[in-house]
Amino acid sequence: MADHTLAGLVTESALEELAGDRYFERGLAYFRHGAVGRLRASNKEISARVEGSRPYAVRLWLDGRALDWDCTCPLGRDGEFCKHLVATGLAWLAGRDVDAGEAPTELQTIRAFLDAAEKRALVDLLVERAAEDDDFAGQLLLSAQRAGQAAPGALKETIRKAFSTSGFVDYGEMRRFASRAAPIPEMLRECLKQGDARTAAQLSAEAMKRGLRALEHSDDSDGLLGGILSDIAAAHLAAAKKGALPPADLARGLFDLQAEDGFGFFPLEPYVRALGKEGLAAYRKLAADAWKNVPPLEPGARASEDSGRRYQIADIMKTLARIDGSADAMVEVLRRDLSQPYAYVEIAQTLSKAKRHDEALKWAEDGRKAYPDHRTGPLADFLVAEYHRRKRHDDAVALRWAGFSRYPSLQAYEQLKHAANKAKVWERWREKALAVLSPAPAQAARPRHPGNWIDSKSAVLIQILLWERTPRAALEQARATGCSMHLWLDIARALEKADAADAIVIYQEQIDAVIAHTRDHAYEEAGKLAQRIGSLLRSTGRSAEFTPWLDALRARHKAKRNLLKRLESVVAA
Repeated sequence: MADHTLAGLVTESALEELAGDRYFERGLAYFRHGAVGRLRASNKEISARVEGSRPYAVRLWLDGRALDWDCTCPLGRDGEFCKHLVATGLAWLAGRDVDAGEAPTELQTIRAFLDAAEKRALVDLLVERAAEDDDFAGQLLLSAQRAGQAAPGALKETIRKAFSTSGFVDYGEMRRFASRAAPIPEMLRECLKQGDARTAAQLSAEAMKRGLRALEHSDDSDGLLGGILSDIAAAHLAAAKKGALPPADLARGLFDLQAEDGFGFFPLEPYVRALGKEGLAAYRKLAADAWKNVPPLEPGARASEDSGRRYQIADIMKTLARIDGSADAMVEVLRRDLSQPYAYVEIAQTLSKAKRHDEALKWAEDGRKAYPDHRTGPLADFLVAEYHRRKRHDDAVALRWAGFSRYPSLQAYEQLKHAANKAKVWERWREKALAVLSPAPAQAARPRHPGNWIDSKSAVLIQILLWERTPRAALEQARATGCSMHLWLDIARALEKADAADAIVIYQEQIDAVIAHTRDHAYEEAGKLAQRIGSLLRSTGRSAEFTPWLDALRARHKAKRNLLKRLESVVAA
């Protein structure tokens, strides 16, 4: 009789059969090289973290009377039994004592040993481990701090070790690196809890400087280190609000931190009350002295090597201008850097909010003269809105046409229509716009396969025809010039009510392209599409066609286990 327990289903021969020779051998190598982290197991599930090109989460579990599995690697996401699953299964088998039956687990054995050990032996063991493991040392130091037995020097040493690097910290190393720094925010909060705000302020500043340098040279895509630094910055602010430092010292410390902070952890506004009048005056002097050394940039100028520092000082000066509520001060800061067209937009918006509309318009028009090729974007948006406000609708239409004719897009078409409607001249401009997008006769005469790439103007024309709710015209254009997968699907959705037969054909032609996409949820999208095809076939009295079509689809993709499971749910529905 077949054994449908986890022990009966996870055997070495079963692993080899599920994975095949190639992946079994690779998984065996992973297991032998210790790539499998600590296992967690119950009667119905095994899970582990396996170190591959990066850490992957692995699970094997009982699904009724069958074995199911999951791995976060690309192969595992497709439902294949990968080498990480093999390594995990082998590690679990190696840890089981079949003859002993209910043998003690690893942790139970360790607990039994510790219960019987003498205190001195345990102390020596923990100290020895702390000397070798900085993470463990940090945890013990936090416990000592809670008991009032941790000196600032020891905490500073922990901070130094936590953020020390031997080079770039890549994505695969980041989780381990961040775990070393994870106790530091709690250490700082403990300092505050014990009434030592000065130490908390000094240590948090030290931790942020080291942490920011580490963040500059790491791949923190998951935001692990960034989250820790946010907590440390919050501890620094909390210490500042408790009056931990004299105002002038706080001003200098905050300014120095901002100079190193390219990530926005230290905005000025939350510190204004803590700085007080004296501290803010000291801060202003520091900022003004630094600002004197920032040279002006004319339109089109290239940023220098210290552009990051320039940006930080400029941001500080903008914040001070906002605190003062001075439009003139803000304009003086912004006009120091006209190397990008958006500077003119910011100046125009600042003056417009101050009801100084003539000055605002002049700055915006000067920006367009300085950057004549920038016919779209925020600068054009500001000018169009101001022209409409002044009833200069023809000027607004002309600007929108300049943008559309240079960079045709659905958004530019919508903007042109909005401006032309205000001038009551839309029909004339619509005809001109569509003429820009229509292919030349020689190009239109060339037959194209529906899946071929098309030029951008034809794609924009199809998008416009769909936006104008003329899907039949969009279909004809797509058949004449070709179409991308996403546009074909948009056309099919628009055709469903008016012409379900054409929608079905498009969906059936495009589903393989949907499946081929390697991004997350591609199989889920394909399943929904298959379900939509079935629904449309039923609504048109063609239900008998669905099963043969779905069988052919499954046969083409029989190696994709997760897709087949998703298609099974379509059948069940």
